[in-house]
Amino acid sequence: MIELKKYDKGKIILLCGVFLVMTGFGMTLPVLPFYIEKILSYRDISSNRVSLHIGLITGAFPLTQFLFAPYLGSLSDKVGRRPLILTGIAGFSISTFIFSLGESLVLIYISRLIAGIFAASFVTASGAYIADKTPKEKRGKNFAILNGVAGLGAVTGHLLGNLFSNISIQFKFLFTQFTLDKYSSPFVFSSLLTIAVLVLYVILLPESNNISNKTIEQGATKTKISFIPSFKSLKKAFILLLALSFFSQLAHSMFEGTFAIHSQRFFLFGPKQMSIVLIICGLLMGLLQLGPIAWLIEKKGERALLPFGCLFLGIGLFMLTISREMGWILFYVSFISVGIAILTPSLTSLATKDSGKEYGTSLGIFSAVNSLGQVAGVVMGGIIMIWSDHLAYWIVAVVVFAYLFLPKTRFSVRKS
Repeated sequence: MIELKKYDKGKIILLCGVFLVMTGFGMTLPVLPFYIEKILSYRDISSNRVSLHIGLITGAFPLTQFLFAPYLGSLSDKVGRRPLILTGIAGFSISTFIFSLGESLVLIYISRLIAGIFAASFVTASGAYIADKTPKEKRGKNFAILNGVAGLGAVTGHLLGNLFSNISIQFKFLFTQFTLDKYSSPFVFSSLLTIAVLVLYVILLPESNNISNKTIEQGATKTKISFIPSFKSLKKAFILLLALSFFSQLAHSMFEGTFAIHSQRFFLFGPKQMSIVLIICGLLMGLLQLGPIAWLIEKKGERALLPFGCLFLGIGLFMLTISREMGWILFYVSFISVGIAILTPSLTSLATKDSGKEYGTSLGIFSAVNSLGQVAGVVMGGIIMIWSDHLAYWIVAVVVFAYLFLPKTRFSVRKS
């Protein structure tokens, strides 16, 4: 577990903020599709177009994360982590509040696109902050702790979101009025939480990336910042790590995006059962990363755990398609949770070691690939389920299992 007395004060402050931001974000996730549907229903849009808009609006968030994460990661190497973290939180808070207003369809799209950009700024700079503050041998452990805190924050958000299910308050202003209901209130409270984090960081969060020293060491060399990363300059080991991370995120997002439909068809699950499964999944991932997985990564190393992560993830996805009872479903969902809990921090840590680039740049590329995997997972899962209820899970399970047969030397970095 975390030894707070030995833990850097800056990292503790960062983790507290990450927990609160993810708590706010977790509040919005369960009601997001229902809130979009409610807004669109007021505009006499057909049910088919409503489904289309829900998909597009939901996908807009990770899409802009994918587009902007490499640039923002590189920018954090040049100007520092703190400006990107503060800007990301402020922008995310504003965009979330704008979304809660629900005034127009165009405004909803714009707010989600902007939210993705600022979330990319916060996520990449926060990861780089942890890398700055941590020696290589302890980096995997610290990324596990970061992911664990974020996961527990999201679960806390799910639980708190239930408290706002009966809220209905009207605010009257000079020229208009604003109604706070069970759909819009999570977005308003999420915005307020992120503002609180912004104040906390402005007062207490120090910079982790010493720009002045790096500038002296590099002399007159200028760092080029580009929206499109040059994959030719990346090491082969890093590209293979990106591929594995892409498929692990694709598997995770496909599971989360299609499990509601899959479980409704085969297990006759309602919202209550779905909530239980997702909360247990999130709790297990968070607690494992804060405890056993953080310890294992520190003792055994990231690469030693990758095959086990793939094995757990593949087994969970495959066995979920043949299970029918709630107990077995929870058991195999826990396999998926363990697999993702192992793979995500291990791959994140290795990304900072194997890219041959600055932490912000490498994590920006890594975050972009993960966002692409999240979008692809939801889209691919939805399309394949039109033809087959299980095929999507089987395909991803086979791809993840294939890693176990790759020569491990391909994921090793040659020491210069």
